[in-house]
Amino acid sequence: MLKAANTSIEAALRLFNGAGVSTGLLVPTATGYRKSIMDATLSFRDFLRNEGIHEYAKQGQGQGHKVFVPAKLVFPDKCINAKASLYRPVTKQGDPRLWFTDLKKYCRPTDLLAVVSYGGELYVFNMSNSDVVNAFSIPGAYPHDILLACSNVISPVAAELLGKLKDIHKMGFVKGVTHGDTNVGLTLENLLGIPRNSLKTPDYKGIELKSSRVGERNSATRKTTLFTQVPDWERSKFKAIDILRTFGYPSDRYELQLNCTIANTPNSQGLYLDATNEIDLVNKANSKSYVGDVAVWALDLLKRRLDEKHAETFWVQATCDICDGTEFFRYDVVRHTRKPNTTNMAGMFDAGIITVDYLMHIKPSGGIRDHGYIFRTTKGNFKHIFPIEKVYDLAI
Repeated sequence: MLKAANTSIEAALRLFNGAGVSTGLLVPTATGYRKSIMDATLSFRDFLRNEGIHEYAKQGQGQGHKVFVPAKLVFPDKCINAKASLYRPVTKQGDPRLWFTDLKKYCRPTDLLAVVSYGGELYVFNMSNSDVVNAFSIPGAYPHDILLACSNVISPVAAELLGKLKDIHKMGFVKGVTHGDTNVGLTLENLLGIPRNSLKTPDYKGIELKSSRVGERNSATRKTTLFTQVPDWERSKFKAIDILRTFGYPSDRYELQLNCTIANTPNSQGLYLDATNEIDLVNKANSKSYVGDVAVWALDLLKRRLDEKHAETFWVQATCDICDGTEFFRYDVVRHTRKPNTTNMAGMFDAGIITVDYLMHIKPSGGIRDHGYIFRTTKGNFKHIFPIEKVYDLAI
């Protein structure tokens, strides 16, 4: 549907993502324009749900279940009050529909519409109108000021956490509480009074905390852990022990181990990922020992895991100083992200943007030890998953 747009979708996304503002995109077709109806595409439905505006999946069919949301059509010098009509017809399996009042006075067929949410209202921008687009760069113009207001929104919990991190920064260099890679994160959690746990839920009142040392992720290939999720063993052809015995290799420490990254092309063990059916992520193999499917994850579950884990995240960077073998940290910068892009997750796997790490070995007792099935990305691919980002200097 969006492919019919008469202007650049990429330019529109670059504008809103650059401001750290989530947006839903729509393109009225010629037929829909004439009938005053638009399909609520999957990505637009996700936008409305993520913004807490509306969830079509819970909406009944027919005129009696129609929902109206206040909206505004944005011009360079004014806004026109409108209403978004959200409904599911009785016919055609109740495919989600929408329309905005007075939209025909605002745009033409195949114009690209960008919609943002602010204060419980939907603001519609015609990105095919050069006057509207140019007004984003003019202070005092409605598009500029609305986008600025949206970009400055921060939740009370985020503001509270940001204030605590600024207080921690003022402490200067703080002695680490442990050793190794996890030291920087565990030290920060200790300073915030967060107890150690292995839960999958976010760390601070719904906000996930991820800490790193300054310079630690300067390489575009440095990995960032997103979440962990075991395969759907009931639908997988292999169990964990079978994977290890088929693709593992002996090491100095273990009888068998398998430490590898699985991406969109076969690794040295012949393992790779395939999400082309857009329903499942399948770990496949093309090796001397085995050819075929290995393990399966439901993509809907992986989307939920990413949404749950990183609905809102503070990526905290710390400057590290080492004295007599002990690390000291000063927490300096926060990258603040919200609402990861899960709409095109299948494409992210097929493009190698998200990968899976297997970390497992056979214990001396003969049992298997695995460290979870770790879904990761790299700093170079970060922007594809987390388009909404603000950077805070904790010294300010």
